[in-house]
Amino acid sequence: MMFEKIYQEYLQYKNEENRKERYIGKESWYHASGAGFCSRKLYYESVLNAETTNPPNKRSMRIMALGTAIHNDIQDSLIYYNNIYNNTNNKDVSIDNIAKNNMLNFHTEGEIKLKEFNVRGFYDIVLQDYSDSKDSPYIRLYDIKTISQYGYRQKFPRDIFKADEPSRPHQLQLATYGLAVEQTFGNLDSMDLIYYNKDDSRMKKQNVPLDYLNKAKRYWRSINEEHAKGLPVIKLGTSPESAWMCDYCQYKKHCKPPNFKWEKR
Repeated sequence: MMFEKIYQEYLQYKNEENRKERYIGKESWYHASGAGFCSRKLYYESVLNAETTNPPNKRSMRIMALGTAIHNDIQDSLIYYNNIYNNTNNKDVSIDNIAKNNMLNFHTEGEIKLKEFNVRGFYDIVLQDYSDSKDSPYIRLYDIKTISQYGYRQKFPRDIFKADEPSRPHQLQLATYGLAVEQTFGNLDSMDLIYYNKDDSRMKKQNVPLDYLNKAKRYWRSINEEHAKGLPVIKLGTSPESAWMCDYCQYKKHCKPPNFKWEKR
């Protein structure tokens, strides 16, 4: 269909534009978004700077574009909130800008760098919450995850005792942002994953314990130590973390993983 082809070409253009803006000239840094997923992928991506040879298919690109659109809308709404209630531009924020009757101030899409681990990335949302004290706000970190109806029901079933925990990679990713947020803002009081149901627009959050900050430190320390020895061996659980990841990995042709057995959801 004509419209599908035009949209596909546009998505390819936007992806390339985003890659140039975020990653060109910064190839040697590890991506915070890769935390916990696959040690070999991180090695190909940031140590070898290997060429990507397995681009996402058309359907995957449209799904990712939908997630990006939702991210952008939510973040734009928070910038709008700041502009209306805080009379500030989200990049130049101080306690004097906070309206007398308002206790919340948002930061969105902030770049983070952890030089000790050679990691960089972009957090989704940091909230300065002055509800209890205007002098020392609570610092709350949030990451937005778009999810299918099936996945949403697994995480938020009617029987709360059957709820799925957030995935280890997602928790490590959020905690990686948290390490940098803690350095930038002086402290960090909470971390949450916000799940957006793409089928019916429901939103709920799951808390990630702050002890994941230390787990993230240990993870990135181990990645640096492992990669100093060369390309990690293929080992399900770390390279990759889950079998399904290999089918979507852009370095699959370099890696040549075995045919892991896994069930599609």
